Amino acid sequence: MAVTTDRKQVLAFRLRRQHLSRRLGAARMADVTATCSVRNSPPGSAQVALLARVNGVSADLVSAALSDRRLVEVHGPRMVPALVRPEDVAVFTVGAIGTDDASLRETFGKVTARRLAEADIRPTDALTRVVEAAHAELAGGVRGKGDLSAAMTARLPESMSLWCKRCGSRHIDEELFRLPGAVGIYCIAPRSGREVWYVRVDEWLGKQIPAVGSVAAQEAGRELVRRFLSCYGPATPGDFADWTRTGAADARQRFTELAGDLREVSWDGRTGSVLRDDIDALRRARTPSGVRLLPPNDPYLLARDRATLIPDPEKRKVVWPSLGVPGTLVVDGEIVATWRSQNKGSVLRVQISYFDRPIAKAAALIEQEAQLLAELRGCRTAEVT
Repeated sequence: MAVTTDRKQVLAFRLRRQHLSRRLGAARMADVTATCSVRNSPPGSAQVALLARVNGVSADLVSAALSDRRLVEVHGPRMVPALVRPEDVAVFTVGAIGTDDASLRETFGKVTARRLAEADIRPTDALTRVVEAAHAELAGGVRGKGDLSAAMTARLPESMSLWCKRCGSRHIDEELFRLPGAVGIYCIAPRSGREVWYVRVDEWLGKQIPAVGSVAAQEAGRELVRRFLSCYGPATPGDFADWTRTGAADARQRFTELAGDLREVSWDGRTGSVLRDDIDALRRARTPSGVRLLPPNDPYLLARDRATLIPDPEKRKVVWPSLGVPGTLVVDGEIVATWRSQNKGSVLRVQISYFDRPIAKAAALIEQEAQLLAELRGCRTAEVT
């Protein structure tokens, strides 16, 4: 029999699991990424997401954690840059990749998948080729994106690259370029300036990531489902497939393999699964009080059942527009506004756009959060409008 709950209880559970009910100490910053990784797209957004969850976060603190290898930036679920712990690299890279052609087509996206089909290249063959190219070209050192892209392009068939009018040359398809990172071949080296640098994971961390399809990779995939449900449960295989951008059949199979560990939950007309071990935590969860400024693509906002986060469809359009995604303001467990910021000398201007009306009792707390954000961005003070 399904456990019955409601939307507010589900949100309270997710907020707590994603460390948005109470900030952790700076010493536990890396632990925050263990839940569901912390996306770093656009670049720098991971710092803001960590600031919402950890006391004392600064750009220097995050940079030091990456340089000291306490954090690693990988191409995580959906092949998007994300911060993870070194011990979790396999979970959030090769664990998120399906091994069949159907799943890989979803991972590539329709345009790239169609281009490969026209060239009579199976997705699994494309994966093998780009992995071999990246592994060889990164042997012995760090390489910038442009340099690595050109080297991989030269090693691969012309049909796996595109003509670039701007620079008058061919470049490997961007989705294919990211694929070796998504299976744990390379990670993003600590950033310096605008250039993005890549380094082999085995050379950076001193350990191999399990090969695609191996027993260890399959276990990493099951562990990823557990992490996903721990953060976004109750959820469905379709939610997981969308979150990772893998095939629906692959997602269903993973849930089937974990069926003994799952419990069905129904809430507000929806049904999904949660880990059996999390049932009591779901029932006991309480809506947190306080304010948080979340960046675009914050982990909390990556839940695929957006109607649970924001029931009003018109408000969802504001939070997730087709272009220019804003940050969001959470007050007492509910998303109540969007925000954007702009540096003006030593002042960070933060503009809050409420869905309904300003929440007067939250004004002082919003000012405090904005000041933390200003300091993170290297500004002296914040100006909230």
